[in-house]
Amino acid sequence: MTDKIKVNTDREEFKVIEDSKDEPTLKEAQSFVGGYVEGITFPNGDYLIINEKGKLMSLPLNPEATLLFRMHFDHDDIVGPAILIKKKALKVWAS
Repeated sequence: MTDKIKVNTDREEFKVIEDSKDEPTLKEAQSFVGGYVEGITFPNGDYLIINEKGKLMSLPLNPEATLLFRMHFDHDDIVGPAILIKKKALKVWAS
C-alpha cells in the first residue's frame, strides 16, 4: 500500500531508500535519526527506521512517517527523522 502514496522526500527528516546500494549502515541510521534506532516492519515488507526514544526526547511529529504507520497499524504518531527502506532494497536490515 505504501507504493501508492506520494511522500514528500524533499524533507530532510524523511528519507525513502529504493535501492540496496543506498541502504544505510547502523551508524548512518543512528546519525540520521539522532540516537538509537527502532525498526518497524510493515505488512508489505517495507522497513521503517525511527529514533527509539524520539517521544521521550520530544522530537517533532513526522507527518510522512505517521501517515505511513497509520495506514497499517493503530493510530500512533511517529516523531523525529525516519528512514523508509522499501522491501526490494532491504539487505542489511532484513535480518
